[in-house]
Amino acid sequence: MTKRVAIIGAGPSGLVTAKTLLQNFPKGTYCPVIFDTRHEIGGLWPAGFPASDASTCTKDDGDGTPGTLDPRMRTNLSRFTVAFSDLAWGSVFPGQDLPLFPRASQVGRYLAVYAERANGDQKSSDQVFSEDFDHLVLASGYFAQRYIPVIPGLEKFPGRIIHSSTLHCERDNLKDITSQGQTVIIGGSMSGVEAASAIALHQSSTALSSDKIHPSPFQVHHIHSRPFWALPTYLPQESNETASFLPLDLAMYDLARRPPGPIEYALGPISEEKALKTNGYFQSLLGGDYERYGHMHTAQGSGEKVQPPWVAIGNDYAEFVRAGAIKATMGRVISVQSNKDKKVASVACRLPNGESVMVEDVAAIVMATGFMPHKSLALLPDDVLSILEYSIEDPFSPLILDKGGTVRFEMPDLGFVGFYRGPYWGVMEMQARYLGKLWSGLDETVSCQTNDQRDGLRSLRSTDLLLARGQFPMADYVGLMESFAGDLEIDRSVLSGESRSGPVVPARYLFGRFNRDQDLNISDEEAVGTLDDLRNSLVHDHDAAQKAAASAIFRALHGSWKSTKKSASSSASESEGVTGDLTFYPRYPTNPVYDREYLCEDTPIGQSPSQERNRFILRLAETASDKATSRIEVWSVDLADQLSAGVLVQTWELEPLWREWREEDVVTGEVHAEAERSMASDWAWI
Repeated sequence: MTKRVAIIGAGPSGLVTAKTLLQNFPKGTYCPVIFDTRHEIGGLWPAGFPASDASTCTKDDGDGTPGTLDPRMRTNLSRFTVAFSDLAWGSVFPGQDLPLFPRASQVGRYLAVYAERANGDQKSSDQVFSEDFDHLVLASGYFAQRYIPVIPGLEKFPGRIIHSSTLHCERDNLKDITSQGQTVIIGGSMSGVEAASAIALHQSSTALSSDKIHPSPFQVHHIHSRPFWALPTYLPQESNETASFLPLDLAMYDLARRPPGPIEYALGPISEEKALKTNGYFQSLLGGDYERYGHMHTAQGSGEKVQPPWVAIGNDYAEFVRAGAIKATMGRVISVQSNKDKKVASVACRLPNGESVMVEDVAAIVMATGFMPHKSLALLPDDVLSILEYSIEDPFSPLILDKGGTVRFEMPDLGFVGFYRGPYWGVMEMQARYLGKLWSGLDETVSCQTNDQRDGLRSLRSTDLLLARGQFPMADYVGLMESFAGDLEIDRSVLSGESRSGPVVPARYLFGRFNRDQDLNISDEEAVGTLDDLRNSLVHDHDAAQKAAASAIFRALHGSWKSTKKSASSSASESEGVTGDLTFYPRYPTNPVYDREYLCEDTPIGQSPSQERNRFILRLAETASDKATSRIEVWSVDLADQLSAGVLVQTWELEPLWREWREEDVVTGEVHAEAERSMASDWAWI
């Protein structure tokens, strides 16, 4: 008999659940129906919006429910992790040069195609009605409602209070907001780094004019309560087998990083030894100089324990900290004291040592304080929540569930998909598969009780929030994927060489699927296409490696450099000494074709402030319609407008390896910027 399954939520979790139940099990096993508060599919991901269209901003409905993400926003994990096993990105955008980190609008399109291929029953009605179902899946997600903490005095703040999720909607108003005073960012996780970088980029962009640079008199004050590493999207690799730089998820989720023996799923408090080991790993990758700007922490006093570090992802954050545009402070905001005569306030922050500091003249507060999951659970009755050990006081682990956050064995007809924080696309596909196998009745040996996982979650609730909790309760992505693979009897695909190597991505874990019209296994061409794409991205001389190198080099140019003068015939070791400074100012791209852009100003030694500077523009394009390799372009400035691009002067063809490199100044024809960079050693900046 066909089992009817109600799925709450039409985001990635709900879509993968419906498609899995329809296509991974014999025809007629399941009849899923998706319910959602919106008519559009995709959840937070915008569907069908062009990446350059800033007018597609959607806010909440006034109750704190988040709208869609900024269509221009990049994912912070690569397209190999932000994907399902049975749909390759190349099938969604055939013949296009795809970015390794897609835009939110592209993810929305990916989900739209995924939904079309599911070909399940569709409901579109605003009427109130009732139906009976055999099973219920909560796939409405963890990010159900914005969280604004209670801070004394905040309700009287005369300036602007913005939740980080709507910051992109305020882009046109930021100039007025940030020109009136300081901006304070509260929150030290992913959104805190993103918000601080976004405000700093805005201030850098608006500081540029045709005649001179007008730096903002105000800083971005980032107040965070936890130590964290602000990681760039590409991490360096010391290997003869892989590219010099890899997307951070492909580097961090590499099976080769796990110790020999069975891969166990780790769940529970984080020991000080593990915290130290994590810090050591990032230190070895990024180097001491990066650590001074990209690792936010406090000096450890005698007897103090090391807190588990959090991870945030942002290419520009450390560079803005280095440049002084962002001032990071570890502490907690304890009060907001408003000035009755002005639209500014003083924000008091308590440091870990008990001292207090004050940020004066604050005109805007950005709440990068995340979301609360409780609204997603509001439809469940109290007796069910009691069995699930629901805690409204613990937003990190609101439920105690079995099998990787999928089910509770006392209530096997109720399932959860995607109800946790972390890199979840592959995991939620596994969760959907597990529920399908459990409910199908095809395998009577399937068990959903896991006392060890319950105990791990309970121990997290009882531990010190600061000293033993990690950023994500279910943070062991590799262990979680491998645990599900064992339960589902999935053989991991081999990338090259040994099976126990290469990154964990959804396409490596294929589950038996059935055609809707015939009870026959269909081909796995989509997964094959994804894995071929991944293999190419892992080699030195592929375009993906060049994209990574170009992005890393472009990021590192931010700030000021010493320039030396050389003639065209000079050898690499010959120079006439330092002749001036080159300063690279990041700004919004002035052409949507490009992903990032600098205005560079050359200041010769001895030149007075009133003299005209030499300027040029650097642009990074991570994708190209002509299939050209990723490139950095050098443009002259328009003589009539020193902010606008003139003509293309050079294209830097980049090797995917760090090496000494020098490029000719496009204005004078004889000034060179020299850089020899290694993220594994200290950098030499002024």
